[in-house]
Amino acid sequence: MLMADSEDEKPKPKKKGKGKSKGKGKAANGKEDETLTKKSNKKESADKPKGKKAAPDSIEELCAAKSKDIKPLNNPQTLPKDGPYVEPVGIDATDGIVEGIIGGMVQKVGELLLKTIKREDSQRELGELNFPIRINTACSGTDAPSIALGLVQESLDRQGENGEKADENHGFCYEHNMSCEIEPFKQAYIGRNFPGVLLFPDITKLTEKETVVDVYGREQTIPEGNIFVAGTSCKDFSMLKSACRKDIEDKGTSGETFLAAVEYLEQQQPAVAIFENVDKAPWEKMQEYIQGRLHLSQRNDIKNITQINKEPGRLLSTTMGATLSRRCPARLESGPATSSRAFVRGDDDDVNNVQPLTTDPKKSGKIVTLGKLAKDHGIELEEDILVTEKRARYCTHLIRLDTKEYGLPQTRNRQYLFVWRSDDAADDLGERRCTTRWRLSCCPPSHDRIRCFREALRSGPGLLVAKERAKELDFYDWELSGVKDLAHHLNYRSKMGIDERSRWLTKWNTRGRKSVAPGIWPELVDMWNMRRCDLIDCFAAAAVRDNISRDPLHHSFTWDLSQNVHRTAVRTAHVGGRTMMGYEKLLLQGIPFTRLALGPESEVQLSDLAGNAMSMSVVCATLLSALCAPQLRREEARIEKVNLSNYMMSQKYDSANGAVLAERGDLYGKKLSTEDFAGIFSEIAQNLAKEAFQCSVLCNCESSGQTTKDDRILECSDCGFGICHTCTAKHQIESHQLKEIIHDGSKSRPIPHDCAAPRPSVLTLGKGWEDAIPDAEGLESYSFQLQRVDRARGHWLMTYGAWEDNGSGRQVAEIRISLGKIATLSEDLGLKVYVKAFAPAIMFQNPKRGALGDSARLVLKMAGGVVDAGSPSWEVKAKATKSKLDIVGSDPCDSQRVLVGLNDDAAKELRNHKPMKKFTEYFPDSRNDLLHYHKKWKTWPGTLEISGNDLVDGTYKKTSCLHTTVLSALWTREATDVLPALYLYIRPDVMRTGLDVAVISTTPSYRDGVELCELKDWIPENALMEKTHSTDAKFLNWESVPELSLKVPQPDMGMEQGDESFDEKIPDGSALSSEAPILCSMSGLSKEIMKSLLQHSEESNGNVVPIDLVGKMGSRNAKRVSILAAPLLLKFAAEGKLPLDLLSWYKLSHPKDCAFGLSEDHFPSRPVEKWKEIEGRARGKKITKYEREFDAEESNAFYHKLLQRPQVFQASVDKAAGKLIIRMDPTVAGHQAAAHLARGRGLGDDYAKKVKVEYCLSELSSMGEPSTKEFHVPNSDAYEETAVEGMELPLYHRQAKALTRMRAIENGEVKFHEEERSEHILNGVGWCLIGRATQVSPLSGGVLGDAIGSGKTVVTIALILSGMEKARAERSVKEGKSSATLIVVPPGLVKQWDDERKKFTKNKLRSIVIDSTKTLMRFSVEELCEADMVIVPAGIIEERMKTGQVRPYTELLSKKAGAKFIPPAPTSGHKEAPTIEGTWVRNMASGPAIYVGNDAKQKHRDEQAFYGHRYSEAIKKLRQKKFAASDRGVPLEWFTWNRVVVDECHECLVSTHKQQTASNATDDFKSQARRGAREFLGVGCTDASSRPLVAKTAVWGLTGTPLLETEARVTELANLMGGTYLTGSAHHWRKEERESGRDIFLNQQEQGSLSREYRCAIQESCHAYVREACQRNRGEALVVKLERKTKEVNMSASDGKKFLSAIKETNLESFSITPDQLGDKVGNGLAVTASSEARHSALFEIIDSIQADEPHTKIIVFANTAYGGYASALSALKASGREFSHVDENHSVLEQNEIISWFRHADATEEDRARPRILLLSFSQAAGHNLQEACHNVIMYDPMYSGSDAVADASVEEQALGRVMRQGQTDDVTCYRILVKGPDGEACLDDVIVDRNLDEEVLRAATSNFD
Repeated sequence: MLMADSEDEKPKPKKKGKGKSKGKGKAANGKEDETLTKKSNKKESADKPKGKKAAPDSIEELCAAKSKDIKPLNNPQTLPKDGPYVEPVGIDATDGIVEGIIGGMVQKVGELLLKTIKREDSQRELGELNFPIRINTACSGTDAPSIALGLVQESLDRQGENGEKADENHGFCYEHNMSCEIEPFKQAYIGRNFPGVLLFPDITKLTEKETVVDVYGREQTIPEGNIFVAGTSCKDFSMLKSACRKDIEDKGTSGETFLAAVEYLEQQQPAVAIFENVDKAPWEKMQEYIQGRLHLSQRNDIKNITQINKEPGRLLSTTMGATLSRRCPARLESGPATSSRAFVRGDDDDVNNVQPLTTDPKKSGKIVTLGKLAKDHGIELEEDILVTEKRARYCTHLIRLDTKEYGLPQTRNRQYLFVWRSDDAADDLGERRCTTRWRLSCCPPSHDRIRCFREALRSGPGLLVAKERAKELDFYDWELSGVKDLAHHLNYRSKMGIDERSRWLTKWNTRGRKSVAPGIWPELVDMWNMRRCDLIDCFAAAAVRDNISRDPLHHSFTWDLSQNVHRTAVRTAHVGGRTMMGYEKLLLQGIPFTRLALGPESEVQLSDLAGNAMSMSVVCATLLSALCAPQLRREEARIEKVNLSNYMMSQKYDSANGAVLAERGDLYGKKLSTEDFAGIFSEIAQNLAKEAFQCSVLCNCESSGQTTKDDRILECSDCGFGICHTCTAKHQIESHQLKEIIHDGSKSRPIPHDCAAPRPSVLTLGKGWEDAIPDAEGLESYSFQLQRVDRARGHWLMTYGAWEDNGSGRQVAEIRISLGKIATLSEDLGLKVYVKAFAPAIMFQNPKRGALGDSARLVLKMAGGVVDAGSPSWEVKAKATKSKLDIVGSDPCDSQRVLVGLNDDAAKELRNHKPMKKFTEYFPDSRNDLLHYHKKWKTWPGTLEISGNDLVDGTYKKTSCLHTTVLSALWTREATDVLPALYLYIRPDVMRTGLDVAVISTTPSYRDGVELCELKDWIPENALMEKTHSTDAKFLNWESVPELSLKVPQPDMGMEQGDESFDEKIPDGSALSSEAPILCSMSGLSKEIMKSLLQHSEESNGNVVPIDLVGKMGSRNAKRVSILAAPLLLKFAAEGKLPLDLLSWYKLSHPKDCAFGLSEDHFPSRPVEKWKEIEGRARGKKITKYEREFDAEESNAFYHKLLQRPQVFQASVDKAAGKLIIRMDPTVAGHQAAAHLARGRGLGDDYAKKVKVEYCLSELSSMGEPSTKEFHVPNSDAYEETAVEGMELPLYHRQAKALTRMRAIENGEVKFHEEERSEHILNGVGWCLIGRATQVSPLSGGVLGDAIGSGKTVVTIALILSGMEKARAERSVKEGKSSATLIVVPPGLVKQWDDERKKFTKNKLRSIVIDSTKTLMRFSVEELCEADMVIVPAGIIEERMKTGQVRPYTELLSKKAGAKFIPPAPTSGHKEAPTIEGTWVRNMASGPAIYVGNDAKQKHRDEQAFYGHRYSEAIKKLRQKKFAASDRGVPLEWFTWNRVVVDECHECLVSTHKQQTASNATDDFKSQARRGAREFLGVGCTDASSRPLVAKTAVWGLTGTPLLETEARVTELANLMGGTYLTGSAHHWRKEERESGRDIFLNQQEQGSLSREYRCAIQESCHAYVREACQRNRGEALVVKLERKTKEVNMSASDGKKFLSAIKETNLESFSITPDQLGDKVGNGLAVTASSEARHSALFEIIDSIQADEPHTKIIVFANTAYGGYASALSALKASGREFSHVDENHSVLEQNEIISWFRHADATEEDRARPRILLLSFSQAAGHNLQEACHNVIMYDPMYSGSDAVADASVEEQALGRVMRQGQTDDVTCYRILVKGPDGEACLDDVIVDRNLDEEVLRAATSNFD
């Protein structure tokens, strides 16, 4: 349902005249070319961007300044010349459409192509392709050229030659030899879809050496190719980068990749090349690079690109021959290929008459100016051409192509450059276009990809995005939000005549209040900010505003919401109330996604894949042109006047003009045994009709396959709109008369799968159809196979299809059977059957355009629970009758244009505009003005009186229903005792190719297709004007044909059933079998069916021929299987005829030779990466870099192992027996599932043998639904209390219970089901074999997440004390087994832990505090082994001396281990994606972070990997050492600790955007130290035994803010706390933090898309872990109160100017702006507000006010380090002269703890009272301190903001407040916040961030739910 833009929306830029200069260069007269530098300087001056004007003072000024950007859309939409498009027919959106487009192209040039193929190579031209075509590509996307060549070959296979059936010996063949792609996920796509193709990662490295490293790490030689297709990077050339576009020589990505492609041409010299790029790329210059010819008159031209930072007169010196150097503009820079050797006179008619340049040996190596060169050789700089030396000469031809001219419904202008070898510089192959148009449809809303997308929107991460959007400032309040885009919206509305507050589709408002129109996804709109919501409201109104009103809810529209309102086309294509999915974007590019092997690509990645792809039909046209152009030149003298129809290829069935022929049907000449259709389906209806209705789609939230949890279903009694009670809060329902049709009762709605009962898989037409329906000619010879069963609105829909040539040809007809409600608002249940013959739409010549319509219909209603199968009969379309109706209107009401918000300006604009003829040329005749509004445009009749035909006469009242009918136009004639209800509404021309038609129908929905008559040329306004009361009507008639019938044949094919179950066929562990056991075999295949099934399979000498369902031909074979075999297979499975039960789990026995998970054949181990040193220079200094390297032989072997892995499903055809055999090997799935559990975790082979492995066969359509539910952390109330002897203070009851639970885990009493799965799909059938590996293992740790202040520390101390004796008994000094619990804490908590130990145990526990490496050096191995507690800061690994360079701990580790130097931890890298931005939806913020919320580069991943590699190597060597008991300073990694406790564990785990860069020197635990801490804790290591810190008993995490809102975080937590494996852990994002590009590519290639069943398993595993391993207990209710106070201050005028200047890059210069709007520039603004003088003053005022009341109280000030808040507070306090304390990295850990301890206790001595009263801490220093005893006043200097993760930021603030507001506090606590506003009190960034951080739902997620 897609269409192209109208021409008025994208005006073509005016062409600039080139105009030659009248004067000639001075060089010819013997003078230097003095003008060169002057011209360059002038040009450069002109190119410099002008300074920005001051920000406007008012929105009115801004609107006036931007007024010219908006041009009203007054030209009407052009209608197509030939009328409506041909309706796409077929089961799938892609069925035959793209193939048909390509086939049409091939047929048009077929004879030329065949002559080209058969030509002898010796007779070909230099730049002509020979066969086989050997294509090498660098396409940055889908490799569409290779797919296109495959489609060309398939088309030739089908079409044959000279009227004969294809014998596939046409000679066309191709080899896809090489691809080049830098993005790992695209590499994986290419690897999956083009197996065996050499794949290189970087085009810029293709020509560096003789061999190139491929993505597997193998050294390869570039294969020889005769055609090279390059779609090099366009981002620097794009018009969307108007502010920073780059030229080729600027060496941006676009320039580098293009130059690399040119260098490839120079070295490889293919016969032909095709370059593709954006319309405004510097094409002239690009051609000069390729041709090696520079027109000197254009030497200073910029050529289409606005260069940035181009130096005046910047010239380049390169070698010419051996002796001469020259100066010329830098645009000639392309390496050796540019060496100048000659020139051509501009006045020479022969462009090949090249004049050589001579050289002077004396000038060797010297610089020669271009002017001097011209003088010496008499070169005319304004006329002559400089020719560079080239190894091969190429000619070029540039052509601009638009996708809409090549069958694809979008406007996408690209330029294609044809490049071919030729020694004749004037060679030109000419230009002739071959265009076509078609219409594509999109994915059904129930498509699994769409279903997954909606699941993501509704998930926890999706809800986080929605919450952020809800906090946005009012877009329409300029003073508040200050968003400059508002001016565009106001201008747009003003000039288009749309009321300013009209929000017809979304009703958006502040605080996330939105109420969407029925049909729109509310969960999607929640992802949008206000600008986007207003955008679609503007566009919706503009659609209704059009001369011919259209309704975007019912007509075809697509709007680009990434652009501004004045830059987006309004009239493009549409998919209906939702976002366009990546699959559909691929289809929009002509790439049929059903042919592709797609894997785990995210939605954003799929969109990127499509966006970078070449349009399939366009690139196919260019390839055919490249093939045929030389032959055409030989055939024709004047190419521009060629009639291509002379070269059209004839086909076997040409004479039939595409008609459906009986002899092509699978039943032709056969006699069948059949049963009556009505009898069989009547029984089905009686059993299931009611249930089918009840579990059908009854609400918009169910349209993508889900089922609402609300049993209350409502329906509008006027229009039939259905909605569940839950969704009423999100939709505009006020205009509808809703009543309950299904309500909560004793029986809930049926499960949808229950209605998918067995039903006939094959139908046929009975006798008489061909006589009764001309379009059904030949269809009686075809069987109709069941292809799809869908939930639809009010019913279930079964679709049967008929295909030519046993499935290998076109689909020619379909039968649709509806089970459930008969029609909208009808109370009747039953069956509706429709037969649609496709013949009119698939004719070769003059196919029927527009909606095809059904050929026949049958309605079987139920009465009293029984279907009367005898009385109803089939009806076929009869000839329509014409009539006149009088339609008189009264009771005027507002028209739709008024309701939408159009005003008089809209009518005035259209009335005053006179469109050009090209816009109206194909308008139909109409009595209504199609260019201007009707006189009565503001009103519609509220009542219609219709007379003239008894069938429809009566009074019709307009309903109040909005949105659910076209333009909300619905008039109802109420039912009476004798007359049925009738409805008048407008039936849309969905594709907008003609006028909509008003109809009268028996139901209020045009989707029912039961109209009685059509009103010709009628609009509602006609009823209000007497002269237009009379209206022509066409009554649509159906006539009964009782003799027609459908039949249910007895299938020729049948399932062979044996006595042995499938489970018995699987060999036990001791048996070996070379073949997988047979799952099922289907006998009775005819020769024709076997031939069709094997069409794309390789020939075999034997009778059994395998069918490839996963490789190169997998998608085509799967499609064939889905047509011919799947219906029967699924039917047999539903009937229980498979030798196993679906959805049942069966156990597998471990093989004797190799346990599950350890087989290299099934799961090959990747080659180990190595590191090599690379010497280089940076900033003039020598440096050493380290790069990964992979052994080429190992990589090659691994690659082949991957290709040779066994498949679960194997399909084959036994030609001798006529059988389709499906084999299934569940052991393959078992091995792959178990591999993740058994490998890489250090558990050994014995563990693998104990893993329980099972398999289950499921159907994709019957899988469950993942549910969105928050993580619920349980308490420990159900546990007994544990008493601990030796505690100085008793535990609270809850603490004693928590201790019991922790001890149970440590004693191995708590088991957890570790599980992983492996899924394998039988493509074409939809069966999914799931392998499940499980192991019940004792938990090795967990999380104590008690509320802040509830005593997590004391519980941990009690745990240590309770196991002290056992730990001491099991220690071994010799083996390094310590009895100590290693406590890893944030640096500032080291001393506090020791204080707590003393407080609760006196000295019963021996404790060692290691605050630094220097302290560690004082302790011996014996002392560390005999301690009970060792306390160490988490960042010790990255400890630095005060110089900042020396890293004592890693130096000690390297020295003790005898290992190499360990580099510092990286300062940047991969980041966490807590929301769905970057995966399912694009990031709303500006900047590059669109993938998984991070913009990390490969170099960052390499740095992290090398850091981890060196660290782990040092640990391995350290553990091989032996140390004596007296040895001191032994690194902590050498010991085995009794347990490890990570206090404030979230501090290390959370890695949001700003925690990567917030490394302010005042932060004691900065981001680099956090990275080191994660390495120290082994966060990314799955092998607990090889982690840096090894625990014998357990690993515990302590945190008051568990942060459990996503599965990803729970999975990471489980891995850290003892290495518990949760389902999906193998694919966790943290794994990619250090992956090589090769491994990311392999991950993407190996990992398939996750089914719903797998997503359910992930959810359940994460929730189970939280239930078992986590606990969160409430502390006793605090008796003190918390008061929050806010100090609001206005920034000064000077600070205001700084703020606006800081954010001016974003073009959003306003104080009232949000972090989302600033995107990655938010730091600029926050840095100003953080350091504002007003904030300083507010701080002092708060301190003074506190100390005035309490002179001796202690005050804690928290500040954010990320944007300078901490530094600002520090400098302010220093400048004030006040005494205060703070800690920074210059303090040792001991000093830090000493300072903080002053504020931990009440003053006891005069020394205490003399100390400072103020403590300044950063938020990152807040965790874990107990300051409640001495402090009760907290000041938050600035709000915590680290990026888009509101939950993480809120948790940090709560941690800070929790230092004081906790158990033990005796005073009421006051928390002061400073909010800095604009100079005049405008809300600013502080307001937004504080509101976000204090949001109740965010706080709940930050602390996680608990009992």
